[in-house]
Amino acid sequence: MKTIRTRPVQNTRTIDAGKQPQKGGLSLSKIMFYAPMALEVLNLIRQSQKKKQGKFYKARKRDKAFDFVLDQANRRLGGKKTQKRGWF
Repeated sequence: MKTIRTRPVQNTRTIDAGKQPQKGGLSLSKIMFYAPMALEVLNLIRQSQKKKQGKFYKARKRDKAFDFVLDQANRRLGGKKTQKRGWF
């Protein structure tokens, strides 16, 4: 009968006098916390760019794509609601 091989688990983080080890990286809760603030900043930057451009300025493909992504992110996080079309 074969024996099961086991190896000891190495702890790479040391615990200092009652402190809990810190987690590295971004967690989903941090991203969801900072996302609305980042969207507001990006919206303000984009609106200021639009004000500097002329009335008949044709947007570049990159600007259109950025506006689309920004609009979708605002809708997903509860910013702008979709407008109903038609009479009903």
